[in-house]
Amino acid sequence: MRQKQEPQRRTKLLQLMFQDYYRTHASVIRPPHKLHLREFGMQTWEFSWRCAGQSGRLPSGGVVRVGCGRSGVSVNRLSRCPFCGNIVQITNWKRHLGFRTTEALLQELVSTAPHSVYHSAALYKIPVARHMDEKNWLGADLVFDIDADHLDSPCLHEHDLWVCSNPGCGASGYGPPPESGCPRCGSLQLSARKWICDRCLQDAKRHTARLFDEVLTGDLGLDPSEITLNYSGHRGYHVRVSSAPLMKMDSSARVELIHYITGMGFSSSRFVAVQGSSVTIPPRDVPGWAGKIADSMLELLRDLDYYSGDERWVRPLKAGRQAAAEGLMRNPPVLSRRVKGVGPKSWQEIAVRSAMAYGVGIDVPVTHDVHRVIRLVGSLNGKTGLVVAALSRDELDDFDPFSDAVAFDTGHLRLRFPESAPVVPRVRIGQDICGPFWNETVDLPMPVASFLLCKGVAVLA
Repeated sequence: MRQKQEPQRRTKLLQLMFQDYYRTHASVIRPPHKLHLREFGMQTWEFSWRCAGQSGRLPSGGVVRVGCGRSGVSVNRLSRCPFCGNIVQITNWKRHLGFRTTEALLQELVSTAPHSVYHSAALYKIPVARHMDEKNWLGADLVFDIDADHLDSPCLHEHDLWVCSNPGCGASGYGPPPESGCPRCGSLQLSARKWICDRCLQDAKRHTARLFDEVLTGDLGLDPSEITLNYSGHRGYHVRVSSAPLMKMDSSARVELIHYITGMGFSSSRFVAVQGSSVTIPPRDVPGWAGKIADSMLELLRDLDYYSGDERWVRPLKAGRQAAAEGLMRNPPVLSRRVKGVGPKSWQEIAVRSAMAYGVGIDVPVTHDVHRVIRLVGSLNGKTGLVVAALSRDELDDFDPFSDAVAFDTGHLRLRFPESAPVVPRVRIGQDICGPFWNETVDLPMPVASFLLCKGVAVLA
């Protein structure tokens, strides 16, 4: 009986903790500009389910009924009706919400204490309309989501975990789930446990700074006052541009911008030129991607040990890495002749791979989708219990998510780590470094305990 009650106890505690946060941190919430024109969506802690009752006629003329038509709420993600076993419709989302004032939004947050809170990047004449074509789109902020998921940081292959959901298999492995399915049984039903650490968050921060400094305010010349930054509360950062001339950009125009930002479609033959016996690249002061080539190659050299390609230039480039780096760091940069076995064609291939790696690792659908929702700044991320923290550009460099975005910092909790679950990696929150954990009961500081509860890897003891 206690095992069945564990999800309810965890959910109720976290909901009460979130409610207390919203009651006492109203000043931290940063509603978007033109609040009354935004659609809001909220994820709840519980799942609403409905078993659709349907009647059908048999070939014999008889009538058969499928489903009982009942509905309910569950802390677990049901797939079958607990009464009749029919497939159920399930959701933990409330969509098409609207608020005319900040006070009304804050009252809703305190009242419901949601798992996560989002608002539309778009402005709508009627944001609460149930169908998209009835909302009357007026424009949308340009938004970017820089997430460790899309950067393929090496540490993801050390702490992220996938498990085959096939009861007869149970295979598991580290890193992202295999796209081809379980290597043991072929099942596509794979569950994933995503983790975060200092290294992957540092990678996300580096890409965020590059987007702000080199692309938005540098290459595009946007006004910094029209750009806002925030930590997502989980694995990365959000960048929002609220420039009036950009609000009307349609999806196709945003896709073109995405290509530039990510380095997609980069043509190295224009910039890596053969002149006699030398191969040259542009100096750093040339605008646009031409001036980024030297630094992008340097970054590829730095991470070359993690490069998974098998091109013929990989081995000689590793052998001549020091000479290559010395040439690229010169001003103007040069491609050193001392790197033996790397010719003009290889340098052009290296430039293409470098541009792909150096381009800002954004979540592409977030930027090109003009109806996308994004997290409310100042709210809590239910996957971690950390704050979706507002940042200035000056604050970004020294920002430490595991210290500066902590919402629950007092007290202790006693947690149990089940024997049946995978090992939980070491975690650092503030000055506390705890773990790894498996098959044990531990008293933990509240910042660590709340994080582990939100991640769903522990239960209340």
